[in-house]
Amino acid sequence: MRSVLQSGRALTRLIISSRRTQGGSMMGVQGLCDAGGEVQLSSILRQRFPEASQVEVQDISGGCGAMYEIWVEDKTFKGLSKVKQHRLITQALKAEIQDMHGLRITTSIPEDS
Repeated sequence: MRSVLQSGRALTRLIISSRRTQGGSMMGVQGLCDAGGEVQLSSILRQRFPEASQVEVQDISGGCGAMYEIWVEDKTFKGLSKVKQHRLITQALKAEIQDMHGLRITTSIPEDS
């Protein structure tokens, strides 16, 4: 049993060390930090929702790019369930989400729609 635990720990260390860059940060997270994750995600969302009245992205992980809170207000959400609205957001950010720990999404429809 002890050898199984030790080999499991060794495998975990190997996986973690293989995901590290020379700078010591996780590869995906570092990419978002270096590129200004909030700006990058906001730009992607504004391209996907060009008529959105509000797009806000906030790094809520202390600046490391692991967790974001996103607010999008767009008339294209009208008639869609919250699940479908959130799915549109996650589809737009599909590639970026792979490198995140988590994401909080808030969507709304403009009052004048």
